[in-house]
Amino acid sequence: PRTMLASYEGDGTIDFCETPSSMSGHRACLRCGLVKCFTQFYDSGCENCPFLELEGRQDRVERCTTSNYEGVFAMMKPEDSWVARWEALTTFHPGIYALRMYGQMPAE
Repeated sequence: PRTMLASYEGDGTIDFCETPSSMSGHRACLRCGLVKCFTQFYDSGCENCPFLELEGRQDRVERCTTSNYEGVFAMMKPEDSWVARWEALTTFHPGIYALRMYGQMPAE
């Protein structure tokens, strides 16, 4: 079973990101900081960054995510969260995020 954080929008829709499915093997998206397991990025990509085309592409997951990050925080309601405002994440989906990532996005 997949564990997810949900956010109920004013129009009744639900936006969410998967939470990490295990206690090890976590990676953070280098663009938005979303933390999930490698297999979750491989299976469903990054909910905030679909243009990275991570789904089903091991090479892209390896290049666009990192296991080298510091700190995490959970964000349930980005629009109401002072942490989301501080980290400039108010437009991102609810989820688990890294505070600082180390690595570089590929040039492409």
